[in-house]
Amino acid sequence: MCSAGRWGLFRPSGFGGLLHLKLAVASDFHFGFNADAAEQARTALLDGKGKADVLLAPGDLFDTRVPRQETVHEAIRIFQEAKGAGEGRISVTVVEGSVERQLDTNPVIGIYGTHERRAKGLTNVIELLHSAGVMVNCHARKVIAEKSGGKKPDRVCIQGMGGVPEEMAAQALKLMSFKPVPGCFNVFMFHQSVRELIPQDESAMTMADLPDGFDLYVNGHIHWRQEFHEAGKHLIIPGSTVVTQMKANEANPKGYYLYDTDGRKAEFVATKTRPFFYRELKFDSALPQQVLAEAREALETVLRTAPHSMPQVKLKLAGTLAGGVPQGALEASSLEREFGQKMLLSVDSQMNSMSLRDKIEFLRRMREQSKSAAEVGMDILKERLRQKGVLPSELPANCEGELFELLSQGEVDKAMALLMVE
Repeated sequence: MCSAGRWGLFRPSGFGGLLHLKLAVASDFHFGFNADAAEQARTALLDGKGKADVLLAPGDLFDTRVPRQETVHEAIRIFQEAKGAGEGRISVTVVEGSVERQLDTNPVIGIYGTHERRAKGLTNVIELLHSAGVMVNCHARKVIAEKSGGKKPDRVCIQGMGGVPEEMAAQALKLMSFKPVPGCFNVFMFHQSVRELIPQDESAMTMADLPDGFDLYVNGHIHWRQEFHEAGKHLIIPGSTVVTQMKANEANPKGYYLYDTDGRKAEFVATKTRPFFYRELKFDSALPQQVLAEAREALETVLRTAPHSMPQVKLKLAGTLAGGVPQGALEASSLEREFGQKMLLSVDSQMNSMSLRDKIEFLRRMREQSKSAAEVGMDILKERLRQKGVLPSELPANCEGELFELLSQGEVDKAMALLMVE
């Protein structure tokens, strides 16, 4: 790669801590996910671009493969605004094979992620923005950013690979054969799971699979920030700028990393976002009124912590109800109605009134009644719906057989349509 042109002529020239460039790394904006996504992405982009010479965005900038035109339009306006931020003493050259193209602006440099990836032959939205000139898609390209004004120019070379299926990542990296460019501070950008950080994902690539010799590695995909050293490689993951998964790790501050190529140090910069709180309450043989009382107190505490905002809250209720109390007796949905005007609340009730012995007894009774697999499955489905506050009488008349058949065949959309019939 880069065998011709002026960048192909670079040779080592005493490089070793002499560069003075600042890189901002912000990722996973998820434009289109909700009303917060665009504004929080804009905050991170403008703040990071104003403090850094170059801003990198390693994927999942959009939430869907084919976003709405209104979402794309809003993103274009934000990326154009970001191009004008910063001191503007950076020249950018895009190298693709032996072809070089110098830009007259300093745009955001990014790659596509798993949310934007499309089948071969189809254009993804990141490439669309690249063609429009509002950002640079670094996938399978070299991007050279050069800062002048000192005794000699300072240069950083960014190379990247967009998101691919996890089981293909290691092989794709070998096939693309990425190599650092002499005379530059070299950055490799990707968008994948990493097995050292997510060990349960056995299909994920490892740090050893990453190409050797780069000064810094930046990754998207993982939604909480991390800085990691492994296999002689320095990896930074800025996390997402918007809460999408509502996991405990996402309750930490959102923002971006600011990296100094001279000192080789990364600093996390928190940006203003909607407050997110994750609360998990555990109970043992509790009465419904006890569960609701403790849940209300936890939510009131959140409101006192964030008095002047509309916080986003994930409340998880776990444990068991007192013996003899049916799960339907706990109306967890009442909390969402009660606090719905004060917070964006999602309640995950995993309260269980059945012990393992009770569940075995339930299945034994079903067998003794000589019910078919479909009938047993429908009884279990009804019990699960009852736990969520949906009574069997609320289901459409005579839909049981058709509903179970659709679900057993994986026809979830058709099953949903059946349930929604008036």
